[in-house]
Amino acid sequence: MIVAGAMAHAAPRVTVIEDAPWSPNDPSRDGAAEFGVMLRIAKLQADSSTVGIVGVGDKRGVFQEGTRRGLEMAVQHGVPVVRLARGMRACLKSADKNADDLFIDGGLLTPEAASALLTECLARHGTLPCVRATGTSPAASELAQLRQKLQLYQAEFSSHQPELVALR
Repeated sequence: MIVAGAMAHAAPRVTVIEDAPWSPNDPSRDGAAEFGVMLRIAKLQADSSTVGIVGVGDKRGVFQEGTRRGLEMAVQHGVPVVRLARGMRACLKSADKNADDLFIDGGLLTPEAASALLTECLARHGTLPCVRATGTSPAASELAQLRQKLQLYQAEFSSHQPELVALR
């Protein structure tokens, strides 16, 4: 479990994690990225038990393997993760996304706007349910509860997208 001595009634806390530049076949970097995610969560949970992450991936919102594993582990332990693409671009199209993806699509929001909205969502909806203990596969009922809660968050993020104006 990620929580360690957190304060129960403190205001929600959110951090932004920008994925490291691509480095193929570097397992030590992958492990460091996963550890870095867990460390950031632990620091947040020192001040509040209600925490979230805004993750900024590459230009399509894709994370390096270690970062992705760390963020997925965070979601499975009750920490909502909003996925953004670098440079305020749209993330992967629905057809390109993994069906098992547990990230909230931040769309075209800036990291600052996504952080503010995630803080509001945490205050309004609370944390996500935990779906598994380390080393076990999540039960279908646990995943269903998690996805149901994620839909509340996603609805808010979908309704707060900036309007696009094309100039020529």
